[in-house]
Amino acid sequence: MKNNAKRDAVIALGVVLALGSAVVLAGTDSTFATATTWLNDKLTGSLGKTFALGSLAVGLGIGIVQQSVMAVAVGVGMALTASIAPGILSGIFSAVM
Repeated sequence: MKNNAKRDAVIALGVVLALGSAVVLAGTDSTFATATTWLNDKLTGSLGKTFALGSLAVGLGIGIVQQSVMAVAVGVGMALTASIAPGILSGIFSAVM
């Protein structure tokens, strides 16, 4: 019974989000445009590269100490996220439906 209730709740949430997304127009509000531009510039610039290289280095270091590949995989995932995600999110929020 619990699995059916969880499934029904997930389906209901999906329907609500799908219907709600038709009403939302992302990117039309310019209240935080200055902050968004500043943060996007920093994350796609040298600060984002620093985060990416730092997380990769930490992942490699922890992987060597623990003799585990998982820490390296997390470091690589964080590095990819730090370098690619700002561009993806900007594209999502500026998309026109």
